[in-house]
Amino acid sequence: MNYHNILVLVDAGKASKARLAVAIDLARRCNASLTGVFLSTTFLATFGAREAVAFMTPEDISRLLDEQVAAVSAASARARTPFESAVREAGVPCFWEEVSGDGSEYLIAAARRHDLSILPSICHVGVSDHVVSAAEVGMACGSPVLVAPEGRYQPPAGRRVLIAWKDSREAARALNDAWPILCRAETIQVLKIGDEVEAALDPMLLRQLALHGCPEPHVVVDRDSDASTGEILRRHIGVSGADLVVMGLYGHSRLREIVLGGVSRDLLHDTPAALLMSH
Repeated sequence: MNYHNILVLVDAGKASKARLAVAIDLARRCNASLTGVFLSTTFLATFGAREAVAFMTPEDISRLLDEQVAAVSAASARARTPFESAVREAGVPCFWEEVSGDGSEYLIAAARRHDLSILPSICHVGVSDHVVSAAEVGMACGSPVLVAPEGRYQPPAGRRVLIAWKDSREAARALNDAWPILCRAETIQVLKIGDEVEAALDPMLLRQLALHGCPEPHVVVDRDSDASTGEILRRHIGVSGADLVVMGLYGHSRLREIVLGGVSRDLLHDTPAALLMSH
């Protein structure tokens, strides 16, 4: 099992450089290709709902249309040039896609067509104040999302892995989506939280890890009943020096609103390490 095609969100922001470095490092280790995605926006999405447009002349609207297209094109080029330069230097096969950011469904569709998507927790749309959340993509795309911390993180991601384990569908999905990283990890720590959890992994789960070529996991049980699960996870990330956390993404979709579980919401709000999440 391997990642063959990885998506990474690329923009003109400073954090994009660190995110791209993480993506290139992982693509090289997995011998994968990398698709850079830039989120674009249209004139109607940016200006169409504003009442002022109704009072503009056709000439003014035409000028705004041209300016919007030019601005989006320039922003895309500013993002694309360093992306292609970096992946070319790394010798990683790459593709470039402009995807509409005027609705989350377009980035979700792109993520469904890749083995792994590397995103910031909040994806900003070029030349627009629109945003798309990584949580919404992760909840709907059916594939894993790696959320990279903003501005203070460098590769590697996945040498020292912390697995937040509980016997749930979401945790199992994240574990199964993480095999290409786990089998290349140097150390794996499995964290179990709760008063009644067993102090060891069951034999079937240990066998599953071993059969995938993973290093023998170090199991830690935390029975702290005073701290929140998010606080406990942050503490163990710091103690273990984990550069990647594998965990389930918990929540549900209510119409077009994503309602996240408390732990997912906490860690995505202030990401302490790279998070590989699946729903």
